[in-house]
Amino acid sequence: MSFPPVLDVDWGHLAPALTVLFTAIVALLIALFQKDSRLTAAVSLLGVGTAFTFNLAVFLSESAGGASFGLRYLADVPALAFNFVILIGTALGVLVSFDQLSRLKMEHPEYYPLMLLSALGAIVMAAAGDLITLLLGLEILSLPVYVLSAWRTGARQSEEAGMKYFLLGAFGSAILVYGSALLYGAAGTFVYADVIAALSQGSVASLATLGAGLVIAGLSFKASLAPFHQWAPDVYTGAPTTVTTFMSVVVKAGAFAALVRIASTVLPEVAPWLTTALAVSVALTMVVGNLAALMQRGVKRMLAYSAVAHAGYLGLAVLATDFGGVEAAIWYLTAYTLMNAGAFAVLTLMVDKNDHGDDIERFAGLGHARPGLAATLTVFLLSLGGIPPLAGFAGKVMVFQSAIEAGFLWLAVIGILTSVVALVYYFRVVAAMYFRRPEYEGPTFRSSATQVAVAVALVGTVLLGVIPGWWHDAIRGVARVAQVALGN
Repeated sequence: MSFPPVLDVDWGHLAPALTVLFTAIVALLIALFQKDSRLTAAVSLLGVGTAFTFNLAVFLSESAGGASFGLRYLADVPALAFNFVILIGTALGVLVSFDQLSRLKMEHPEYYPLMLLSALGAIVMAAAGDLITLLLGLEILSLPVYVLSAWRTGARQSEEAGMKYFLLGAFGSAILVYGSALLYGAAGTFVYADVIAALSQGSVASLATLGAGLVIAGLSFKASLAPFHQWAPDVYTGAPTTVTTFMSVVVKAGAFAALVRIASTVLPEVAPWLTTALAVSVALTMVVGNLAALMQRGVKRMLAYSAVAHAGYLGLAVLATDFGGVEAAIWYLTAYTLMNAGAFAVLTLMVDKNDHGDDIERFAGLGHARPGLAATLTVFLLSLGGIPPLAGFAGKVMVFQSAIEAGFLWLAVIGILTSVVALVYYFRVVAAMYFRRPEYEGPTFRSSATQVAVAVALVGTVLLGVIPGWWHDAIRGVARVAQVALGN
């Protein structure tokens, strides 16, 4: 077997990831000598913006679709598009944390560097062209989030969240490592392209199927697909709300970027029952996530189970990668990042300095006490519920359409029915804000940075819903240009 060269480095393709890494290093050095974390946050935002610019330049250039390190680091259209989602989620996470760290007594110098390193791991996962790079990206993504989940020192709930996430995350990583080893045993290589070539020539089918199944199971932990979702509600609830804003979108983006690539490359070469098993997991995720959210009285935990349910909707796109599922997954993740991060950003303005006070009763009368805040939260909740003409509606239409074209009509029906169930718990919060008398004093904390994050998320949620085609067409258009360039 001939091995591709490993030193074919294209620095343009690596620029977004290297910019995030360099920014994390600079931010940490600044934090060592500057007690006020706002300067570190400003540097982090500047670095994320620079990385976004580099990613946009590659995305619009003819070099989109290239690779480095012998197909181990890919800069194709899906990877670059997922990078946009990751960087937007990171920027929103930094903005939400800007004024909150000192208020919540969490102002430690490593906070923003850890957030940036986690984002770097998600970028590496999205670009991974082999299983080793995927494992490296997964660990770079996970280790900082384990720490951030337990960032509120002395708070039992936060420490419990960090420990639970660490233990279950380590278990998921171990499964992924074992699955990668089995795939290597079946194909003799870690590179996806070579794995496909080896399996198409009749390598050990049972070993490859078991390995691919374990790899998907390991990624399902990070994506919070049932039955591997148990950690998500507890960790999302126990972690500081600022951290939950970040991890609920960036960790999910990295996990689904890897899942989409595995599903579009390796999955078709193994036994069909593995696709069926993934379909059952997706159906279970939509049902469990929405029914569990229906029973919650805390808005934060409700949004946590809602995030599980949305993982199921994203799973529909993963199953339909040959029928527009890749574009649908990217589009849905973009919308999900904006509306979910926006909802959690509003929640950070509702909680007290101890990060408590997210019961639905606390939202009673918010429409009169803080009409602007109530209106923005209403938009985010309606979008999460799939109400037109907001982004969530267009996203669900895309993933449902892809699933139907791929032959998963029964899954699309389950998705539609569970979306109706979701409206019940979303409207429960809206009804409390506008049709109930206040039982507690309204929130008084204000943050200009958080308001900027909310405004960005709000504008994006509305614009993606009103004019949904431009982002979808951009992904497909750049993909066609890249194919022509590579063909030449």
